[in-house]
Formats: sequence, C-alpha cells, structure tokens
Amino acid sequence: MDKTEKTIKKEQVYSGKVINLTKDEVLCPNGQKALREIVHHRGGVAILYKVDDKFIFEKQFRYALNEEIIEAPAGKLEEGEIPLEAAKRELLEETGYRPLDMIHLGDSYPTPGYSSEVIHLYYCPKAVKEERHLDNDENIDLIYLTLEEIEQLIESGAIKDSKTVAAIHLYKRKISKER
Repeated sequence: MDKTEKTIKKEQVYSGKVINLTKDEVLCPNGQKALREIVHHRGGVAILYKVDDKFIFEKQFRYALNEEIIEAPAGKLEEGEIPLEAAKRELLEETGYRPLDMIHLGDSYPTPGYSSEVIHLYYCPKAVKEERHLDNDENIDLIYLTLEEIEQLIESGAIKDSKTVAAIHLYKRKISKER
C-alpha cells in the first residue's frame, strides 16, 4: 500500500531567517484529510574531530532549552551550501581546526514528525590548527572528552543532543572498528 500523503493545500504561516513554517492540508492514504504543521529548515552539519585521542566538544547555552548543553561542533547550512563545505566551515569557525579530510558518517532527522531538517554527520580524521572565527552571537567553550567519557555522559543524560548521540553511534560503528 502506498503510504504517501498528498498535499491538498499549503499555507505559509511564517518566513524567517532560519526556518519557515507552513500549515498543510493533506489527503492520507485511507482517504482522510489531516493538517500538518511543518517547520522547513535548510539543514545542518555536525562534526567529530579528535585531538590527542580526545574529541573536541562544545559547551554552549541554547536559548530554546534555557540550558547549557554539551554537543559536537555543528551549524546550519547556508543558502545553496553543500553539506561537506558547511562541515569544513563550521569546524574551522567553531574550533579553529581546518579539516584536511572528511568522512561522511550518515544523516539524521532530528524531528521528522514536524520538521524537514536533515543533519549531515561527519568525522574529520585530520586537520591543521588555525584561528577560531565564532559568529557574533556565539559563546562557545571547547571541552575535550575521550570516547569513554562521552559514552558515560550520554548514559547519564548529561549529553542529550540527538545529532551528537547519532554521530557518536555512527563513529563507533564505522570508524572506530577500522582502527
């Protein structure tokens, strides 16, 4: 059975710098009509990078959660930007490391029930140290964690960020097995 929902009507509710919001009327496969509120987002990237066997992570305040969280370096895609280039740009801007190589670990849908956002996950096996270039509104502390420490923080609930949890899982499945 085809489970595709067909769009009947799409109403633009909000258009912003980071997201757009539509209210869509859809026809479900069973013939019923339903409303779907969709947050449209260009997507983002998250990057894992190790220095001396410790991953560089970030600690920053996230306004939407009213909380300081621990997460992998990450950022939004710019208009028309390809994910690999965004990952290279974000790692340099936020950590000061210029990637010399990148490995795509996979993609993550953080909230597929109401958002089109896709986060592209990368591992950087090699980089050179340069200068950080934080955006004007970024206040990011860098912290260095072993894989074991990260796993403990995930298990204890101190790391709840889905892109970070997904990136670590994919890293363990794809990269750490090769080493």
